Amino acid sequence: MFRVFSCLTVEHDWRLVLLAGLVCFVASIVAVSIFHRAIAARARTRSIWIAIAGAAIGYGIWATHFVAMLAYEPGVTTGYGIALTALSLATAMLLTSGGFGVAVGDCGRWRAGAGGVIIGGGIASMHYLGMWALEVPGRVAWSLDLVIVSVMLGMCLGYAALAVAIKYQDYWGTLTAAVLLTLAIVSHHFTAMGAVQIVPDPTHPTDTMSLSPAYLALAIAGVALSILGMSLIGVMADRRLATRTSKFEEIISQLSTARQQLEGSQRELQEQKFRLDTAINNMVEGLCMFDAEKRLVVCNERYARLYQLPPELLRTGTSHADVIRHRITTGILKGDSSESAAARFSSKLAALPFDAVSSRIDEFADGRLICVTRQPMAGGGWVATHLDVTEQRRSEAKIVHMAQHDALTDLPNRVLLRERMEHAIAVTRNGGVDLAVLMLDLDRFKEVNDTLGHPAGDSLLRAVAARLRECTTETALIARLGGDEFAVIDYVTSPAVEAAALAESIRKALCEPFDLGDHRVTVGTSIGIAIAPRDGNDSDVIMKSADLALYSAKSGGRGAFRFFEPELDEFMHARRNLERDMRDALAGRQFELHYQPFVGAATGKTEGFEALLRWHHPQQGLVMPDEFIPLAEETGLIVPIGEWVLRTACAEAAKWPAHVRIAINLSPAQFRSKELVPVVIGALASSGVAAHRLELEVTETVIMHDSEAVFAALGELRELGVRIALDDFGTGYSSLSFLQRFPFDKIKIDRSFVNELSGAGAEARHLAQSVVRFAVSLGKTTTAEGVETKEQLDILREEGCVETQGYYFSRPMPASDIDRMLRRGAGAVVCAA
Repeated sequence: MFRVFSCLTVEHDWRLVLLAGLVCFVASIVAVSIFHRAIAARARTRSIWIAIAGAAIGYGIWATHFVAMLAYEPGVTTGYGIALTALSLATAMLLTSGGFGVAVGDCGRWRAGAGGVIIGGGIASMHYLGMWALEVPGRVAWSLDLVIVSVMLGMCLGYAALAVAIKYQDYWGTLTAAVLLTLAIVSHHFTAMGAVQIVPDPTHPTDTMSLSPAYLALAIAGVALSILGMSLIGVMADRRLATRTSKFEEIISQLSTARQQLEGSQRELQEQKFRLDTAINNMVEGLCMFDAEKRLVVCNERYARLYQLPPELLRTGTSHADVIRHRITTGILKGDSSESAAARFSSKLAALPFDAVSSRIDEFADGRLICVTRQPMAGGGWVATHLDVTEQRRSEAKIVHMAQHDALTDLPNRVLLRERMEHAIAVTRNGGVDLAVLMLDLDRFKEVNDTLGHPAGDSLLRAVAARLRECTTETALIARLGGDEFAVIDYVTSPAVEAAALAESIRKALCEPFDLGDHRVTVGTSIGIAIAPRDGNDSDVIMKSADLALYSAKSGGRGAFRFFEPELDEFMHARRNLERDMRDALAGRQFELHYQPFVGAATGKTEGFEALLRWHHPQQGLVMPDEFIPLAEETGLIVPIGEWVLRTACAEAAKWPAHVRIAINLSPAQFRSKELVPVVIGALASSGVAAHRLELEVTETVIMHDSEAVFAALGELRELGVRIALDDFGTGYSSLSFLQRFPFDKIKIDRSFVNELSGAGAEARHLAQSVVRFAVSLGKTTTAEGVETKEQLDILREEGCVETQGYYFSRPMPASDIDRMLRRGAGAVVCAA
């Protein structure tokens, strides 16, 4: 390195050295700038720029070398061979062009390294060819290590310069790359100059064709002027061209972008138009648009089909009046189809407000209903939709009809009846006419349902509805309130006559047999009548009055009609009070059991007692069962009362001798409660009474209410060991069928037959004896109720009756008297007669 430093400081003219560096730096800047241009250029022009950049930097290398050689003073006369000097310049240009070409290509991450190596080789080739062209009278010796270092410096710094030039293409990148390229050339040159040593030798001749330093200086100046000038002009021209090209390309790009946006907008508009047309033409509604001049703007296919519009009326600009005229005159709309009708309809539409939404229903000649909704537009005109609402209106009407009519008979229901009654009562307030309200309840309808099934019951209700329509006038309203209850309302001027005649007509019509296909049934009806405004001034009151009259009719034996009377309201008020008191009695322990014995007809011994319910009312005193038991059955209170009777009677029977039985009557409501069997089991378990000591008495009425359920419950009880007795035998028409279906343990002959045994009428007496003989012949334990005389007892003994019961033996007694009775005579009953 000292040799290099010594060569640079001692053997060179510093002024020329600086000139060489300046030339090298300027050439490097030009070369890097052109190299950047080559990178940005297209492939077909890139090689031209590479060649120019190679020429510029090749010249820079060559000029640096030879200017520095002019500054070199080795102490001998120097000259330069023409051929080798020219070859050095060409080599520098070619190799550096090749290095730039490799670096600008797409050769991967090592392209800067490869290009730098080539440029470094170009620097070394130019230098050593130039040194080969040096002619001196002496011998040239080389230091091999410095030669290698010079080559490495050129390659490494050349690589660094290209790496920076490729990565950074701005001003500072260009300057840095030029400095590095200058250092590559200068460091190589002076390191290589340090490696050379000239040994003078006068005997060594020089070539007479060599260039003198003066000529070489002229050559360098000429080449410098030409190459740098050419490069400068090229760069400036390219810059101007590049600027114009850039502006032109920018304009072209903007025009291309605008064209693409325009094409995209057109495509989008076409797509939107297609989607809009598709949506409009697939609408359920017909759609049309008219402008402020009442001219057609657009309409869809549904609108055209709906009104059967010909093509000439579908054109844009068609008058609204022409479209309306077509609807009327072609008979599409219901009604008059004349020109005057079309003019009137157009005038009617013209009167509609154009600044507000309007809607109307147009009826077609074929019955269709079209809802036309007009929506105003800003600036005048409107958009109208035409929707077929025929099915919707039919469905709505059907829903309303279903909400107001009975599904089975299609008669008005309670809701519509109330609505019509309110209107009818309002009419009666004006005077001159009254309103008759008839409440009907079918007799024996439940028997039909239970015996023939619900389908037969439904058929019967439809047949009843048909007969009611036949026997009433057109002004009458018939309604089904539910179950087998119906109502009929009609205006009357003479209530006592007309309402009674209507009720009698209905009664007779419903008493006639009904043919239900496989069955022929006969039912009757009970009718309650109330007159408005006499019996009530609103629908609730008048319905209540008619219902009270119906209750009175049914209580009187059914198959009749009754008018409402104020006393009925008082009676129902008393019933409500009695019901309330009965609930209080159950909670306040006001009920009491009395017991009437039933005795062996032959032995006179007490076989058991029948429990009979009594009520000690705190104000009314003793209330007999026939006064409150029917009400308790109607209200359902008989269920808790019956449970109390079962538990109390069993608890009392537990105190009696083991052979004495306890008999208890059962109500239909107790079987409907589904809790009868568990209650009986609980009463037996809590009292400890054996099941065979308990006798449960049921009447035919109990069984007829729901025979299957009743027989099922009785079967469960009989399996427990409980004895089952058929009470009031002989009073119903179905006794024989019941006896066949269930094995009763006891038959109790009704007191009406026992009373006739000692009567004066021979026929009645023979009938009673026949009933007794028949009952005895069944082989069951037979008990005769209502025995009051010794004559009756003797007859019963003769007929073989097993047990007897009645006032002849004892009246019902409280539980406190039973022990004394049982102790007296070991259970023998002293006749009370």
